[in-house]
Amino acid sequence: MSVLLLTATILEQAYLAEELAESVVVSACGRRWTHGTCAGQSVDLVETGLGSVNTAHAVTRYLEAKRPAFVLQVGVAGAYAGSGLQVGDLALASTEVYGDLGVVTPGGWRPSDEIGIPVAHVHDEAMFNRFPVDEGLGCRSLELLRAASLSAVADVRVERGPFVTVQACSGTAVLGAQRESRVAGALCESMEGAAAAHICALYDVPFVEIRAISNPVEDRDLSHWDLPLACGRAQEAALHLLKELTS
Repeated sequence: MSVLLLTATILEQAYLAEELAESVVVSACGRRWTHGTCAGQSVDLVETGLGSVNTAHAVTRYLEAKRPAFVLQVGVAGAYAGSGLQVGDLALASTEVYGDLGVVTPGGWRPSDEIGIPVAHVHDEAMFNRFPVDEGLGCRSLELLRAASLSAVADVRVERGPFVTVQACSGTAVLGAQRESRVAGALCESMEGAAAAHICALYDVPFVEIRAISNPVEDRDLSHWDLPLACGRAQEAALHLLKELTS
């Protein structure tokens, strides 16, 4: 079986693509999909595009045609203030949460269960904002990365906890604090993770997600960002996991 690697952008997969042997590249709706091998493992590397709709479309299209051993999402994220994570640190998702799906009431935002209509049903369980990440793969990944001696990952903090997915990134400290408070222990936010976890749950495919911190969630200040560093660290960590989890 193949492993499906997901990234939102080309920047988040450039290093991984170089590591694939016997690679074949195709265009799918204007996005790059690459098939190859790594450490003897069949790998499909998919550029989904930004946001939940693009991600859900790409993952659904793939899973309708092929069933992978597991799905590994790789990318960058903004760290919430309470997480203690700094730019360049690594985070693994323990669960994925739609952070802005729901209803705004006079008392503030409420999650989708306030509406009373499940977002999905998985094994007869009604699911609203939260979608699962494979517990075994997630815990094993945390162990592997904390024990790793990779050049770009050594001495980097690695944590595992809830991730939040939003359609508009938090560009103010106030909004970031509001979103962080909605999910106990939330580490970071991105724009794709919950959509990938959602589709994987529907198709009963194990899902794991790793992201490197590219910026703090604060009043937006690009001078505090380091996308190249975060992209490089996320991909090196993902490559290590790919080799170890499939060995």
